[in-house]
Amino acid sequence: MDLGDYFSTGSVAFTAKLCSDQSRPQNRGPMEFSMVQLNEGNGFDSKTGIFTCPLDGVYYFVVNASIYGQGHCAIYKNGEKVASLYHANSGDDRCTQVASMSSVLKLSEKDEVWIQVFGSRYDIIATEDNDTIFSGFRLG
Repeated sequence: MDLGDYFSTGSVAFTAKLCSDQSRPQNRGPMEFSMVQLNEGNGFDSKTGIFTCPLDGVYYFVVNASIYGQGHCAIYKNGEKVASLYHANSGDDRCTQVASMSSVLKLSEKDEVWIQVFGSRYDIIATEDNDTIFSGFRLG
């Protein structure tokens, strides 16, 4: 199926994972999710971690973040924070835990959505046994 077929059916969806060498991101920009598992409609850019909306519509986004210690991140739309999470996991019995957040957003073509760390909590990780995943799709 070519790109024209995707747009005619309105199918837009992506799932991308944080790679282990991207664990504990400390930049204030979009997190890079470079291991793309699905990218129907070609809206997700693995080099930047940014989803650029190819079709107007209502979209669902979710991030499942593996955290060892403390993690603080947010879903951004066009530079504005729309949802955030903070998870603390400390003490002698500290282990990796998963924190999730999601949002339903109305998007226009070329709107941008990404996940960004903020604050001073950077313990969002990716290992062979722990995934951090960013997904989104256009609702029917």
